[in-house]
Amino acid sequence: MNYLDQLSKEHSRANTDEITRSVGNDPDEFKKIIAIIYTENAPLPQRASWILASVNDRHPELLHPYLSKFIESIKQFKVDGIKRNMTKVLASHNIPQKLQGKLLNLCYDLMLSSDETVVVKVHAMQCIANIAKYHPGLKNELKSAIEDQLPKTSAAFYARAKQISKELKMEFQK
Repeated sequence: MNYLDQLSKEHSRANTDEITRSVGNDPDEFKKIIAIIYTENAPLPQRASWILASVNDRHPELLHPYLSKFIESIKQFKVDGIKRNMTKVLASHNIPQKLQGKLLNLCYDLMLSSDETVVVKVHAMQCIANIAKYHPGLKNELKSAIEDQLPKTSAAFYARAKQISKELKMEFQK
């Protein structure tokens, strides 16, 4: 399949599903999607980033080689959809120990930024919580960050914060 042509046609769930089926479990085909995200002009990178989440649902192992690249480059993207899809993928993976520090710094920056959308903040918060499950000393810092954001954000952020507080057995002040 010519992914550039296919992504140029339309941005729809049906098209995403068709491309995802074409990629299948083939690392070489998936590499073509990654290349579109990093090299093409708008709107193709955003459309290709939607494929990330879809492939991740079916073949998460295809994304493992790119986790470090996502962490290193996510801030370069100005389009919310790309950051949203990358943070969603990162939140669904067990991040290797050697990448956790960089991911924590990135996610705190995203979560505390007044420029980020709620969805990006929520996925960033989930990434931090996932790491805090294995490093309980991080819970207090996460709790403080959540409490800082609660008056500034939406019900969706509060709902995820509440879910995370149950997962990590911590309470926060609203």
